Amino acid sequence: MFFKNSYAYNIYYEDFGKKEDKAIIFLHAWGSDHNDFKYASENLEGYRRIIYDHRGFGQSDKPNENMSLRHLANDLKELIEYLELKDVVLVGYSMGACVVYKYLQIYGEDKISSIVICDMTPKVVSDKKWKYGVMGGRFGEKEFLDSIANQFDDMHDAYLKMYLDINPELKGRNNDALKRIIESDLKGNSFYSITSMWFSIGYEDFRDTIKKITLPTALFFANPGSLVNPETVKYLENNIKNTYTCLFEKSSHSFVNYKPKKFTRELELFLKTLK
Repeated sequence: MFFKNSYAYNIYYEDFGKKEDKAIIFLHAWGSDHNDFKYASENLEGYRRIIYDHRGFGQSDKPNENMSLRHLANDLKELIEYLELKDVVLVGYSMGACVVYKYLQIYGEDKISSIVICDMTPKVVSDKKWKYGVMGGRFGEKEFLDSIANQFDDMHDAYLKMYLDINPELKGRNNDALKRIIESDLKGNSFYSITSMWFSIGYEDFRDTIKKITLPTALFFANPGSLVNPETVKYLENNIKNTYTCLFEKSSHSFVNYKPKKFTRELELFLKTLK
């Protein structure tokens, strides 16, 4: 199904469960689509489950302008209004978590009852005073600019490098097979959307935003982690008033995809604490 946002872009979504049940909206990762949460959306009973493709990704329209976290947060707001939802649970994975951060920064907690942050720091780029950026804190301003330049130069190679950095267990395996997976990922998305959103993610700093969160907040993070320094969890616990932490042991950043049954089971356990 599609709904048309205020820019007249078609946003693809799928809606599971009964309309009277509590609604959960799942927000997918960078370079991905709604299938990040396909298993959860089909198997988490007792809730209304909504998955969708951000503009620029999957089956949604792929504009050559108007791509930033602000625009994606606005699409989320319009989807909530279009479906006439209230007391929504937002589940954001990676970039999807950044959309949740941005939504809260702009629109506050209206119509939201709780959030789930999946493996995402409030500030992606590290500096002398901030060590909890991506790649275990090793991703500074130079690395950020290099990653954008590399995407403009050769998206496939840049995406492969990022893929391996995020999923280190894949290093040393057949790169041809990985390249086929990456080709499949890139085929369904816009290169402009990928790079513009990577810039927007790296530009933002949500440290002040998270300190204002009063909603019950679940922190689902990989341990020992591959994208985000596990110490980030402690930072979030110390700066968000009401947290529930679940660590996915011996997992990479992609635990949402690679361990969908466990992810769905752990999400259900968190949701039960809200009743």
